[in-house]
Amino acid sequence: MLAVAAAGLIPLMNRNNASAATASDVALHCRDGSPLLEKCDFIQRTETVTNGNSFRVSDIQNNCDGTEPDPFSFDVNVRSQAEARIESGAFLNVNGSVGLEGVFQATATAASKRFKITGFREDSSVSFKVKADIEPNTRAAIYFRPEVLQDGGYLEATYKEAEADGTKVFFFPERDADTVLVRFPLANDNGDPKGFYWVRSMQCLSNSRLVIPNFNTADFGELTGFGVVDTPISVG
Repeated sequence: MLAVAAAGLIPLMNRNNASAATASDVALHCRDGSPLLEKCDFIQRTETVTNGNSFRVSDIQNNCDGTEPDPFSFDVNVRSQAEARIESGAFLNVNGSVGLEGVFQATATAASKRFKITGFREDSSVSFKVKADIEPNTRAAIYFRPEVLQDGGYLEATYKEAEADGTKVFFFPERDADTVLVRFPLANDNGDPKGFYWVRSMQCLSNSRLVIPNFNTADFGELTGFGVVDTPISVG
């Protein structure tokens, strides 16, 4: 039994020699579209509709010196794009990498047959105006939280040249994992990015700047208690 077990370890040891593709190599090569690759595929295992990262979509308006509510008309521009996370950390813009576009093309094509998605090959955007009253001694801006289709899986990389043991296929992070994530923004029937909008307001500060932690990125209601008021709004 010991001899059989030892023999079974030999291919695994060969995969970890100095010239073999490590999991990190696979992630890097797939992301950058390395010429060493014959192809790189995203093997999807999970799929869910969830929320993407929220962000500010208008200029900051102020009524710091006013004594009455001031009716402002906000110019809002919302851009959405497909994002991927192939290693721990932040999501990457799929449109910013030729390699990633190829990796996730099949997944996007399949998703588009079942969902109305937007922003894969290029950014999708929409511009509109939102009218809101800004209270005295207050600053405010419009925020957006996109609704996204999030698929989880792993990368399967096939290299042009085989290793000494004949191995050409390697994985990130491992086979049958679901830790590689790709987000496709969902669209309304008119093609605009789908999601949730709100007005974020706070009292003017002495230096006339918005300087609370994560002001531009925190989700709806997360900054309650910092003197921030989030109010949902409807658009369109």
